[in-house]
Amino acid sequence: MIPRPALVALSSLGLPLAILAIWTDAVLPAWVVVNALVLVVGAVDLARGGAAVRAGRELATVQGVGRDFPVRVWIDNLGHRPLRVRVTDDAPGPATGLPLDARIGPGRRFEAVYQARIDRRGHHRFGPITVRWRSPWGLWERQRRLPVPGEAKVFPDFTQLRRLDLETRLVQDKAPVRARRRPGGENEFERLRPYVAGDPMKHVDWKATARRNELVTREYGQEANQNLIFLLDCGRTMGQRSGDLLAFDHALNAAVMMGEVALRRGDRVGLLAFDDKIRAWLPPRGGTRSGARIIRGIYDLSPSLSEPDYALALRHLGQRVRRRSLLVVLTSVIDQPSAESARALASGLARRHLVLTVWLRDPTLDRWLDEPGEDAVAPWRRAAAAELIDARETALRSLEKQGVHIVDCPNGGLAPQLVSSYLEIKARRLLG
Repeated sequence: MIPRPALVALSSLGLPLAILAIWTDAVLPAWVVVNALVLVVGAVDLARGGAAVRAGRELATVQGVGRDFPVRVWIDNLGHRPLRVRVTDDAPGPATGLPLDARIGPGRRFEAVYQARIDRRGHHRFGPITVRWRSPWGLWERQRRLPVPGEAKVFPDFTQLRRLDLETRLVQDKAPVRARRRPGGENEFERLRPYVAGDPMKHVDWKATARRNELVTREYGQEANQNLIFLLDCGRTMGQRSGDLLAFDHALNAAVMMGEVALRRGDRVGLLAFDDKIRAWLPPRGGTRSGARIIRGIYDLSPSLSEPDYALALRHLGQRVRRRSLLVVLTSVIDQPSAESARALASGLARRHLVLTVWLRDPTLDRWLDEPGEDAVAPWRRAAAAELIDARETALRSLEKQGVHIVDCPNGGLAPQLVSSYLEIKARRLLG
């Protein structure tokens, strides 16, 4: 129950009598009568101010992060008198178009649409709809919070994923012909061609080499039905912001696009998400529907404040995946201890699998290194950034010498670069 200005104005009618009562007691009976009348009128209006209302909400359950979407709300007046209402909704993100004002006749319905936006992926619930209406004489406002079920599953931004898809398609179009062809049979011989540095020596055709007096290698159709598994770090360092997105979102979007490309080529895709515990495990599967399975399985993941347990991820994967697979490790390293842990993970995985590792960059370090800086702290800041970047690059080069493939690029260009690396691996048959 909320008093309105009309009730305040009505109550002030006795104020002149109260002032006169300072000098004479003759006005006290009149002052009492006026206040009594105000009290009675206010009580009667309050008693008649009840109403029967019902609320509802409609929206599309699946939404894209950071995208505006419409929400339709409706209010039914179940009473016998018209109502002047003000309606607001408890949306899980910013909303435009609220509150809503309307006059609803008896037995009628009011409908309106407002725009909502949710800036975080995941599963979000709407709160109650709040309805406020005036009493018949306008002295009071009554308010009721009506529980209305409502939820939204917020997925990665589909518009951005479509843009990344175009970029990855361009990468595929620029790939060598042998990286795009995939004849029917696995391990099916395709042709002889001159040896190229990096080709597996086991594919060299020694008889043809002897005849031509130069190295000749057998080329096969790309293998299908191979495993591609993402190891996605959900630890605290993945929560750093890079442009408009978190580092975690850059990694997630790149994994989705690379997975789609692999599924189109007949491979099987899986994902292991971890911090200090296993957050999600999706065994590798093939088929056109597996892309949607990956998105559904990770849409509500977000980085935590925990340190990633790389040893746990290594043990979990080792117990469940025996077949040699392409493992894509997506993590962020900002100090020496975490670099050593991440390097140990990649080294351990490389004993059995083919490893492609991505250490997402910290844009703050790049900015500190490049900014001129006029304050006294700037030289020290640049020196610290240079030391951290040098340690990172040294660790990556060490991994590269152990046979681990490296992708090191700005976070915004991660998806096309990953796809390019995948196509190269498939073309060179490094998993075979």
